[in-house]
Amino acid sequence: MKKMILSGMVLMVSYFVNAQQVKMNVEVANIQKGKGAIVLNVYDKKENFLKKVYLTKNQKANQESLKFQIDLPRGTYAITAFQDLDSNGKLNSNWFGMPKEPVGNSTNFKPDGGAPTFNDCSIYVLKNDATITIDLY
Repeated sequence: MKKMILSGMVLMVSYFVNAQQVKMNVEVANIQKGKGAIVLNVYDKKENFLKKVYLTKNQKANQESLKFQIDLPRGTYAITAFQDLDSNGKLNSNWFGMPKEPVGNSTNFKPDGGAPTFNDCSIYVLKNDATITIDLY
């Protein structure tokens, strides 16, 4: 009897944990076809933004637009994307810190100088199969 109750509780907990996961679709547009890879970085905390990535995905830049599907718990995130033209695994920038490779973020916010903040790029992920488009610039 105890095993049945314990098994039932484990199933309920796993159901609720999985129920809070949502699939998010991210389309990255304005890609320079055939040059390097697209790197998608997801940040889950303001204090980690542009420092410590929560989740990252890569795809070869073989089309002008690419789709990513990511599984996330409901919550607030900032998503950035860049085209790694030289496939070195990092975003190249000049000595002022300005990106030398195409970049974009989840709200398509374009800063007037300097890096965007978590708040500039943050979105709330609530429903399953939500879709956003990030335009590289």
